[in-house]
Amino acid sequence: MMHGSGNTVPQGQHQNGPESDSESYTGSSGSYTESVSQNAPPQQQQQQQQAAPQSASKSKRTDHAQPASHNNRHAAPQQFDEGDDDEHNDQNKGQGRSGKDKARHMVNAALNAPAARMRAVSASLAGRDSQRVTIYVFFCVAFIHLLFIILSCTLSQIDVQGGGCYTFWGYKANCDDVSYTIRTSLIKNCGQLRSTLQTGAAFSIMSILTSTGIFFLAWMLCGRLRHANYIARHQKRYQNVDGASMGNDGEGNNKNTEQTFNAGQLKLVTIIVVAISLAFELIAWAVIAGIDTQHYCDDVYHLSTTGTYGVGFGLGLTAWILEIIVYVVYIVVV
Repeated sequence: MMHGSGNTVPQGQHQNGPESDSESYTGSSGSYTESVSQNAPPQQQQQQQQAAPQSASKSKRTDHAQPASHNNRHAAPQQFDEGDDDEHNDQNKGQGRSGKDKARHMVNAALNAPAARMRAVSASLAGRDSQRVTIYVFFCVAFIHLLFIILSCTLSQIDVQGGGCYTFWGYKANCDDVSYTIRTSLIKNCGQLRSTLQTGAAFSIMSILTSTGIFFLAWMLCGRLRHANYIARHQKRYQNVDGASMGNDGEGNNKNTEQTFNAGQLKLVTIIVVAISLAFELIAWAVIAGIDTQHYCDDVYHLSTTGTYGVGFGLGLTAWILEIIVYVVYIVVV
């Protein structure tokens, strides 16, 4: 009974089952998927049908995208070529600018060469010793210059035959006498000679005043220099002690090129006063030189033929030249 009930399945169906399974597994992968899809439920078949168009559309998109990448590959060299052109133009512009800068630098160097040379000379000369010597020499020259200007103002400017002479203040028949034969204001025969002597007298007085101011300015410079040297000596003493205690032996403290002090505004005032004094002295001796060159009243006084330059004229011209030399050295060194 039990054996009969267990064999109720038909024989044909019992044999076909394994054969179908063996055929589905022994086939290719495509037949396997087809068989699986056919045996799958209806919902899975719908999902597979929807996924198939999507994969197809993705493949189409990739197919369309490949030419774009190919175009980009061709466009990249063009972009690099344009970048190379820009870099080449920038290099040309940079070379042009560098050439202009070099030309401008050469022009500035040519224009500033005299000033730089003067600064180099002044830097080499403007040391402590040269500054001290220059200020002391300037003081001595200022004193001598003042004496020469005072003597030039009082002594003869033009000597004439017979022992007479003309000064800024009049005519002397005997130049060794103190008294005047004719005062300048009383010279009636030649107005040009009278006005020339009066102009020289006025500027000679102003030269005396400015020369006196230069002398006092030089004296003040000497006083400040001595005070600066006194302070520098004491500071140097302490610096040497500190250097010895630190084991440096005060190296760098004894430089001869170090300036002891800066004249500052006093130097500027001195330069201005000396320049004014030089202008006054120039006018004072130039008007006397004009008497000989212009032949003032030569038909009456015969100064161009019988007259010579006097001692006062020579002293005034010497003082002017000496002051110019010291003036230039003072500007450079002090």
